[in-house]
Amino acid sequence: MKTIYDIEESKYKSDFMISENYIKFSSELLRLSLLAIGGFGTLILTVIKEECNQNVFQNKFFLITALAGFVICSGAALCHRYFATDAMSWYVSVLRAQNNINPSKLVVQRVGLHKTLKLSRISLIISEISFGLGVLFFFIAILVFV
Repeated sequence: MKTIYDIEESKYKSDFMISENYIKFSSELLRLSLLAIGGFGTLILTVIKEECNQNVFQNKFFLITALAGFVICSGAALCHRYFATDAMSWYVSVLRAQNNINPSKLVVQRVGLHKTLKLSRISLIISEISFGLGVLFFFIAILVFV
């Protein structure tokens, strides 16, 4: 028995698969950023325990900038995961409003969908750029150290 909330799976399945792949990508960025942040913690502990004969933090600017890049990447990746998931719930609401032929509700749902898609896109771009900058500044810090 069909209800007013039923939607054909073919209308949304491919969109959910695409969204899932973007979320997996941001999850990898999050995972790598957290791993890098953990590496910075290890560096700090070796300096505190004086296990390292050389001063790892001679030029702190590049290391702090790299760490900031990874922290921003982590936050933006988490934001992307939230907004991408939220966008799909708005998308389902749009499909339901279309099925029910409810123009006033459809307009509201589309506005919400476009807003969350925009926030999702912006947070993914910020995550990508900040991760790249974190890696770049980390390598520069290593080159300066050597």
